[in-house]
Formats: sequence, C-alpha cells, structure tokens
Amino acid sequence: MNTQEAKNQLDYYEDEVDIFYTYMEDLGYSPHTIKCYLSDVQSFLLFLTEKEDQCVPLDEVGSKHIQAYLRKTQKGKAKTTRNRRLMSLRTFFKSLVKAEELTVNPAAEVDLAKTEKNSLPTYLNDDELRLLFKCIKHDQYYIRNKCILMLMSLAGLRVIEIHNLNTTDLIRDEDEPGIKVLGKGNKSRYIPLPTPLFNLLLEYERMYRPLPKPEHQNAFFVSKRGERISRRRIQMIAEDTFASLKSLPDFTYLQNKKLSSHKLRHTFGTRLVRGGVDLVTVQELMGHTNLSTTQIYTHVNNKQKQEAMRNQNVGKFFE
Repeated sequence: MNTQEAKNQLDYYEDEVDIFYTYMEDLGYSPHTIKCYLSDVQSFLLFLTEKEDQCVPLDEVGSKHIQAYLRKTQKGKAKTTRNRRLMSLRTFFKSLVKAEELTVNPAAEVDLAKTEKNSLPTYLNDDELRLLFKCIKHDQYYIRNKCILMLMSLAGLRVIEIHNLNTTDLIRDEDEPGIKVLGKGNKSRYIPLPTPLFNLLLEYERMYRPLPKPEHQNAFFVSKRGERISRRRIQMIAEDTFASLKSLPDFTYLQNKKLSSHKLRHTFGTRLVRGGVDLVTVQELMGHTNLSTTQIYTHVNNKQKQEAMRNQNVGKFFE
C-alpha cells in the first residue's frame, strides 16, 4: 500500500480519530503518549481495511479483529509491546463509547498478555558502568554524549526527559545545583545533581552546544542542525556505546544481556537502593507515581544472599 492509499483509508476514520485525540488531550496525556497511541490506532485501522479489503465501520469491529491484529504485529516483539498496543485500542474505543459513537468497547474483551511478575531489572554494576563511560566515542560529540549517558545512569532521567530538557531547567545554585525535569504526564520534579555532573553540563553548554535555531533556542541538547536532539538519537547514543562495551574482552558476557538506554535508569535506581536510600526518596527522584514500581529495585543477587546467610551466628542453636 502506498502513502496516498493509506491516507485515503485513514481519512474514512478521521472523525473517530479526532474524537480520540481530543479525549487524550482533555485527560492530560503527554504528547509522547498521544503520539504512540495514535500510531498504534492508525496501524490497527490500516490492518483492518487491508484484512477486509474495505473500510469497516467501527461498530462492526469485534474482539476477533483486535486479536488478529495483535497476533500479526506480535512476532518478535515483547509481551509489553502487545499490551501497550492493546491499551491504545482500549483507550481509542473507550473514547468513542464516551462520545456515544459506539455502545461497546470490543478491546475490553481482549485479555492482556501475562508478563513475568517481579522480574529483576537489568542493570550495570559499578565496574561495568565505569567502563561504559570509557567506551564513549571521543569525537566532537563526546561531552554531549557523556552528559546524556550520565544523566540517565547517575540521575535516572528517561529518554523523553533528556529530549525535553531546556537550558532554563538548570538550577544554577552554586551550593545546591540541580535540574527541573518534565516527566511522564507532564509532571515536573526536582533532581539535585552531584557537582561533577552539573559542571559537565555547564561545560557542554558553554563550549560544545551547537548554535540552536530560533525555534529551538531553549533546547539544552541540540543536534548539529541546530534542532532539539531527537529521542531516537539519544537511544542510538546508548546503543552504540553498549556495543563498544560488549566488544571488550572482559565484558563479552554482556552480549546475552538486553542493554538499552532504559537500563541505565534501572542502574540508577538499583545503585540508590543498594546505597541505603529509602524507597520514598528513590520514588521521588525517579518520578514514579506508585511506590510498587520503585520496589523492583530492591532485588538482590545470589552473592548477597549467600553473605547474609553465612554471616549469621547460628552455632548456638545447635549446641
């Protein structure tokens, strides 16, 4: 299907998609979530018209159509991706029910895929993290890329939060430097920064930040074209550096680990908890809405378990 054909088919559902967009805006969904949900819904609508070889009225869509779409798009994808697509469709049809365009939500009848509960997050230990920073390519973007990787692993920022970071978000207090972060759901949080990391941000801003275009004047991380750095570019910086780390002779065991930019955020949470920081403070620093999300960082490894058990003085109970 060419671009024009796809546009013509999506035009058939223009009113319903407009209702969905307005519904998400009214409920305060973040621009990133709105973009992802719209993409999922448009993908489903194109699948629907291709499968039936015609535009299908949405009141004729049933759970079988949604299950078929999820099966087709699931190949090679994680269960969490399937569940996100399903949540996009549930929200889409819910908005149409609320607007009295439909009477039932067919996506509500489709079950979420079971995911492993309490799975241990992948993270880097201190030696791995130290070597990761040494693997950053020493080119004209070295300081910028180091700032980005350190903000994720030493301050817990998400990719979208680095993308959104503005020069006005830096709290330029000599005694208490920090940043203001715009997180999920447009919620803002304050993160104090270690002085060396804050100084690195200032060095980038003063010496290595490209001249931004007028419409991107406030963007902190700027591309060589003078535009706010893209989310995909941030992810690629992490992916390329991870690839270099995995190629080191003593770190080939990492090749079996799925390492991504988000794993650096896991590393931050894990280091805080293992350093004795209380969970409520970790929750605030990471911008978690629920404390249960923060609790995944309380995991321990087998070595810690062995040390805890072997250090017990239980001999007196066997006398």
